Amino acid sequence: MILGSLDDLGPERRRTWAAARVWAAHQVPYMASALLALDPVVVDQSADPPPRRVDLGSLPVDQAWHVYLDPEVVAELDVSTLGFWLIHQVSHLLRHHGERSPLGTAEASGPLEPDSEGQHTWNIAADAEINDDLVAGGAGRPDSAITPQALGLPDGWTAEQYWDALGGPGPDVHSPAGVGAGTEADRGGADRGGADLGGADDRSRAEDGSRTDCGSGCDGEGRPWETDQPGLGPASQRLVERDVARQINEHQRRWGNAPAGWQRWAQDILEPTVSWQQLLTAAVRRGVADIAGRVDFSYRKPSRRSSVAGDVVFPSLRQPIPRVAMVLDTSGSMDDHMLAQSLAEVEGVLRSLGVGRRHLDIVCCDAMAFEAQKVVQARDVQLLGGGGTDMGAGLAGAAALKPRPDLIVVLTDGHTPWPGEPPRGIRVIVGLMDESGTVPEWARAIVIGPRSAA
Repeated sequence: MILGSLDDLGPERRRTWAAARVWAAHQVPYMASALLALDPVVVDQSADPPPRRVDLGSLPVDQAWHVYLDPEVVAELDVSTLGFWLIHQVSHLLRHHGERSPLGTAEASGPLEPDSEGQHTWNIAADAEINDDLVAGGAGRPDSAITPQALGLPDGWTAEQYWDALGGPGPDVHSPAGVGAGTEADRGGADRGGADLGGADDRSRAEDGSRTDCGSGCDGEGRPWETDQPGLGPASQRLVERDVARQINEHQRRWGNAPAGWQRWAQDILEPTVSWQQLLTAAVRRGVADIAGRVDFSYRKPSRRSSVAGDVVFPSLRQPIPRVAMVLDTSGSMDDHMLAQSLAEVEGVLRSLGVGRRHLDIVCCDAMAFEAQKVVQARDVQLLGGGGTDMGAGLAGAAALKPRPDLIVVLTDGHTPWPGEPPRGIRVIVGLMDESGTVPEWARAIVIGPRSAA
């Protein structure tokens, strides 16, 4: 196996390669800069005996943006097929499938062996994530390119979701962005039948007897044919990503036909998601600070000036310690794991501010408000309920506490009726766990881990 440059392709095959890049850039003009950033490496296998030869039919890439070309493959495939695989491989790189790969942690024994079943399954899952968008974008797709439809799975999922549905090895494998078993689509796995969805027959028909290898740019595992020459560095990769994201937004603005998956990707690149933990922390801190900043006169402790005023007693200034209550939506639609995480987040903020050191007032509510619980730690809360939803009842229950709270934090999915106005004299913060839910105008809303983000 000999590695070379484009000069080793020969004139005719170099023209085919150039035509394939032009075709690809014409199909997806917003990816033109990424296609031009690929560094071609020619892999000559003519001197290798058949058992040692590798299939480079899908133009595999590595994480340094090298694309590997077999002269025989370039001569055999037509321009549109070569162009499709270039778009396909650039998509793997832009979506960081090599970094997202679960192969290094999927098994207790360590990384999976090259060409293992797990490696192949992740390749299929990553292909399914990008090929539905490529088809939607109008790129011509060869029969060997796997789509979610061929697997019996819905379009629009992430690679991690396809991996789980295909029965990827290892428990609790999730993506860095938090997409996994906790999402609404993943929770539907019980109805889908997990890895059996579509059945082994559908999967084998999708594979068509072949094992497409997209290289370490897809799964992060090194390949024997990869070069040790430097490629596109991390800083340059980020610049290319941002340029592609801007071009996608411009293409959508002008033509309105950019695939939805790439629109979401561009938004994530140009407008990174702000951590809901930071937003919730800031909102609670601000609410507590506003309440603690109020001062009033009190006769409980006379002013020191009273000693020189004879029979006149002057009041002293008093700064109240805010009282905070939490209303937890415990209806059947709520995710207990996210609820516990959010509750612990609020508890940590309150304790850091000196609020709730002796107890926390917790009101569980589904269609009715349950008796308030006074707990020392969030993990001591007993989640009562599981029926319908009415956060108005929860707010009324919290407002009726003695002493009356100054701030109420509601954790809910928002699928509930709300009262027309807030409890009198009480600030309300709503931690919304489903962005499709509603929040009243008089409340401060923080979106917590929206389920539809998957």
